[in-house]
Amino acid sequence: MTTKRSSNRRRWPWILLGAGAYGLHLALGKDSAVVESFYTRGFYAGLRWVWDHTLGLSPIPHLYGFVAGSFLWGLWKISRALSRKTLPPRSSVFQKAGRVLLRAASWAGLLVFLFYALWGWNYNRLSVESLLGLDVRPLDLAAVKAEAEEATRTVLEARASIPGATPAPLADEALPRRLESSLRVSLSEILRRAGLPAPGRPRARLIRPGGLLMRFSSTGFYFPYLGESYVAGNLTPAEKPFVMAHEMAHAYGITDEGAASALGYLACAASTEPAIRYSGHFAYWSSAFSELRRLSREDAGELASRLSEGVRADVRAVQKQWDRYRGPLRDASQAIYDRYLKSQGVKEGLASYDRFVSLVVAWKNRNIIR
Repeated sequence: MTTKRSSNRRRWPWILLGAGAYGLHLALGKDSAVVESFYTRGFYAGLRWVWDHTLGLSPIPHLYGFVAGSFLWGLWKISRALSRKTLPPRSSVFQKAGRVLLRAASWAGLLVFLFYALWGWNYNRLSVESLLGLDVRPLDLAAVKAEAEEATRTVLEARASIPGATPAPLADEALPRRLESSLRVSLSEILRRAGLPAPGRPRARLIRPGGLLMRFSSTGFYFPYLGESYVAGNLTPAEKPFVMAHEMAHAYGITDEGAASALGYLACAASTEPAIRYSGHFAYWSSAFSELRRLSREDAGELASRLSEGVRADVRAVQKQWDRYRGPLRDASQAIYDRYLKSQGVKEGLASYDRFVSLVVAWKNRNIIR
């Protein structure tokens, strides 16, 4: 009995730490200069540098080891319970339920605390638009049409600039061998030129089977507990560089989805690698075209008629790949992620992705980086 009471007492600190971390997140609110100075540019920058120059040097994604280790730990716990020779003292149903709930709460508290300590307080930092003085406004039909037309022109030019490109869908061979490092160099340069911190050398790892992520309507994610970004390995070559740059932006402490997309696009567009440039322009064109189609299907149809066979082939390849993973899991995961974003103070939830185009337009108007 004494052992159980001692074990129960050891669980409370984790519960209190988790509750305290989330309470601090709520108390700090959005656009906190304190978080920007002391956490994002202080503690997190130092953590990022240390992590990336130690564990980040591993050639193998840590996610594989994490999943395998969790599985083996679960087997060990089950084996230990089954091999126990003496039966534990009898307890009432309420006592057993209480111990289970306390154990679950302590694990939840530990995970919540680590989430905020390792990355999550970046949700409280100053927004990209406030740091850079961007005037981000909703775009009317005329502005969206103009931006979509410009995006169409640039995506056609970018596709035509890829050496050896054919009217067939872009192949993996068109991507540079050192894709991850090329993206990191480009993105860190964009961040530094904009006056934003770019500590360490964060990883964006391609994982397989990537279809599991896509069944959950995800192309990738940043995992704070391992300090790495993971991207579905079966994305089409036209999508892959942009998604990797987007997830890498999260690793640099950019939590807003629209801002991560805008920075990912700018990093790709500034790259010296033709296929990376095309991927950024392809992603931006896709978003601008979707916005235009929402406002005017007629204008969108006219714009689509200007696409080259190569760009059309990439659009079809993306649609075909995503059609393989349709199902109820996609809808459920989107609803869960929407709630998660809102719980972190992102009022728009999933709609924050839609700020991609308006953020890029504001960036261009501010003439920060051309």
